[in-house]
Amino acid sequence: MPLRVAAYCRVSTDREDQANSLASQKTYFADYIQKHSGWVLTEIYPDEGISGTTTRRREQFNRMIADAEAGELDLILTKEVSRFARNTVDALEYTRRLKRLGIGVIFLNDNIDTRAGDGELRLTIMASMAQEESRKTSERVKWGQKRRMEAGVVFGNNGIYGFDLTNGQLTVKADEAEVVRHIYHKFLHEGKGTHVIARELYEEGILPPKSSTGKWSCVMVRRILRNEKYVGDVLQKKFITLDYLTHKKAENKGQEEQILLKDHHEAIIDRPTWDAVQTELARRAGKQTDASKYSNRYWCSGKLRCGICGSRFVPRLTKRQNGDIYKIWGCHSRVHGGRRKQNSQGDYVGCDMRMVNDKSLTACVQFVLQQLDLDYDALAREVAAEIQKVTACLPPERNISRLQTRQAELEQRKERGMDAYFAGDITKEEMLEMKAKYNEELERINVLLLKQADSAHTQAAQIPNLPALVRTIRESVTRSEEVFDAVVEEVVVDQDHITIKVRCLPLTFRLWYTTGGTRENYTTNIERWEVV
Repeated sequence: MPLRVAAYCRVSTDREDQANSLASQKTYFADYIQKHSGWVLTEIYPDEGISGTTTRRREQFNRMIADAEAGELDLILTKEVSRFARNTVDALEYTRRLKRLGIGVIFLNDNIDTRAGDGELRLTIMASMAQEESRKTSERVKWGQKRRMEAGVVFGNNGIYGFDLTNGQLTVKADEAEVVRHIYHKFLHEGKGTHVIARELYEEGILPPKSSTGKWSCVMVRRILRNEKYVGDVLQKKFITLDYLTHKKAENKGQEEQILLKDHHEAIIDRPTWDAVQTELARRAGKQTDASKYSNRYWCSGKLRCGICGSRFVPRLTKRQNGDIYKIWGCHSRVHGGRRKQNSQGDYVGCDMRMVNDKSLTACVQFVLQQLDLDYDALAREVAAEIQKVTACLPPERNISRLQTRQAELEQRKERGMDAYFAGDITKEEMLEMKAKYNEELERINVLLLKQADSAHTQAAQIPNLPALVRTIRESVTRSEEVFDAVVEEVVVDQDHITIKVRCLPLTFRLWYTTGGTRENYTTNIERWEVV
């Protein structure tokens, strides 16, 4: 029975000269196997443009191992140890695995046959030398990259939103640069957060960076706000390769020196705006401490004060016997110190102030809002006018044009993907994955284009029904916690009444109330009230 022989060859780059080398290796192995009687060529497994320090991304190598384990091979030929693996552990692991299956590996240039008695010893020596050579090569490459970075060459892919990166040089893309300025304006001058900005960009039909999933996110917006390239600077070596064997990258937290080049290229954002945005980012980040995160969860956080001791009120969740959970507010001194008493040092601690049910507090604020006698008709007319403006305006033509351009680009990419598949450059799985990704984004673009086409028919939108709008506004005002937060400046809780101070108006309401109803239908009745 003839010996089934396969060959493995690899080049580490995809340049034309290396491609020629790969073709030469294929021809060499085919001729070599043909010269041996009793040998039959099963397949040549070529990996192109892949590093040898790890086997994880070497598709043809992994397919060869799978075929060997399936019993389809008897012997494997390769040019030298460095072509098979530049990682000593991988070289030994795979040759031992193959040897257990009765499959030998011959390294032609190194004159090593793993079927021989001293094959593993000689392989270990040669693999260690190959690994050391890989380490030296990695150091030389990193040294050369650093010198080029210092000379102003920008490294990375072409995924920098707002710029084109060609031959290490950044040039501004006018359409995306406009979006970047739009983001900075929303954040700095309109005071909007990253979540809101991301949602508005999506609603406006503005396409996100090409490497994204098709929808803006707060992370994308934050990266744009923090990226120094938009002010014309370049900070290189933000991420580094910690291990030349695994090629895993990690954030550079001081392990290697970073390179900062000021005024390196044309800026999209002027420096005063950039500095102001960084200051605002730091200020907002400072607010997100654990204390503020919890103290700002409710509209009345920080506004409730005890009428006896002056302490702030804090929220607490209480469970009834039937398992229902409800929220109450209590004086901080009472919650943490109990009722007022004298401690061993002779100081008084705690407080005797009562607890306040959250539903009662809400009912009192709603009552105050009803007494303010707001002009709901005027509010409704103003809102109706704004609705007319929005519905009467078509989306900007630049957004429609951008969507159509992106649509055509995706269709072209789909065609190129199919061509690559039929040419054998990519696998069927890669082609299907690529096609699904493009189809998903195309579907989203089609939906946006349909929405914008529909909006063209709403230019003559009628004025909304004013009576209905008045009712809606009245209900939202008395139910919205955002309104409560904007209107109420302070609430002082006393034993038999509460006092509510209205923001921006010389009005303070004092209310006496009683509670009633069942646990399931809790009610608050305002017995009397006065303006003080």
